[in-house]
Amino acid sequence: MGPTLLSRTAFVFFLLLISNRSWAADPRVQIRSPKDRSIVTQETAYILVGGKVDSKNDVSPNIDIFLVLDTSGSTAQPAAKDLSDVFELPNSYISRNRLGGLGLPCAGPDRAGPLNLRNSILAAEIVASRRLLAQLNSETTRVGLITFGNEAWLSQPLTHDFDQVRSALDLIYKRGPYGGTNMVSAVRLATDELLGRGKSEKYLDSIKTIFFFTDGFPTRPTADCSSRDEELAIGAAQVASKSGISVHVFALGEEALSNPRAAIGIAHESGGSYTPISRPADLIAVVDHVPVVKVDSLEVTNETIGKEAFLSRLAVDGYFASAVPIVEGANQIEVLARTNDGSIGRGRVTVQYQPGGVRSLDLEIFLEDEKHSWDLKTFLERENSLRLEIERSGTSPAQIQKGVDRNKSTTESMPATNR
Repeated sequence: MGPTLLSRTAFVFFLLLISNRSWAADPRVQIRSPKDRSIVTQETAYILVGGKVDSKNDVSPNIDIFLVLDTSGSTAQPAAKDLSDVFELPNSYISRNRLGGLGLPCAGPDRAGPLNLRNSILAAEIVASRRLLAQLNSETTRVGLITFGNEAWLSQPLTHDFDQVRSALDLIYKRGPYGGTNMVSAVRLATDELLGRGKSEKYLDSIKTIFFFTDGFPTRPTADCSSRDEELAIGAAQVASKSGISVHVFALGEEALSNPRAAIGIAHESGGSYTPISRPADLIAVVDHVPVVKVDSLEVTNETIGKEAFLSRLAVDGYFASAVPIVEGANQIEVLARTNDGSIGRGRVTVQYQPGGVRSLDLEIFLEDEKHSWDLKTFLERENSLRLEIERSGTSPAQIQKGVDRNKSTTESMPATNR
């Protein structure tokens, strides 16, 4: 090997190192509340710490998320829990003997007896979608809504107005399930909307992602129960990936887990994640575990006394809120963010606390333009309430996550023809 070739090889290796380091850049931590050197006078011996984390590779704070809900006939089936404990849903009954007519060409014989959609897989998708909306920051995040059965339909273009999305979710529940499972059309439609080729306003610099909920496998557009539908769905995800769109797939229930090839392929080919859930109702406990901003975990600690936050939440768009114990005098608070490649980002503030009956610090997250605020206390109260409801269902969030991990392991050991 001559000197010229050696130089070229070294140069290429150097570029690879730079490229890899850029891709695995340390996450950024922005603590927006409390401000550094703030003085806090209040009765409670804890403060609410909030802000935003993201990857240094993220070119924009804006995030576009399309929620894609499977509304095929099989989503009328039970989710294994009455979800009205978490969110009030009206009774809506559908006859089991209609399931064949609702688009299940590959299913077994129908059974008689009504199903209450309040307990359905469709309801789990709707409640999980509402859970996400409760955490996201509407100032920097837009959300859109698509449903799919025999075809895909745009229920709500991308919007900062989450009330519009909630209204669209209510209409989806009222319409109920119908049809087959056309994953191809769903991924294509979401891709077009995210790229501004549909009714959604085009944002050039946003992080674009899809949350894809399904309880089955593709049965459309060919409708012949062949692998062709799976191949088309995976191909649609490959096209999305070329435009920088990731698809995070949540496979719900036994039917979805029995033939996960399309779900895994869509996630893998788009650079997204695959989350297999045996009990569809558990979706509400794991739907927010997808790191859209590529930050996987967060630790918030009062370094002065060596105690971690006793309640904390990192939303999928990177906004976080934590309740941190404090003591009289100076308290140094550290926020540590980690990515799945081991990169670490840190942020620190020092807060002076003096016990008293007057609240002197505005404990809210201040957004970029400082004209709007996001209430940290409400955020954490909602989170704590939902956590209690999940545990009331008889399964803790930790147990649910173990089940997801176990399902992933089982799926990976399946023959390639089945996945």
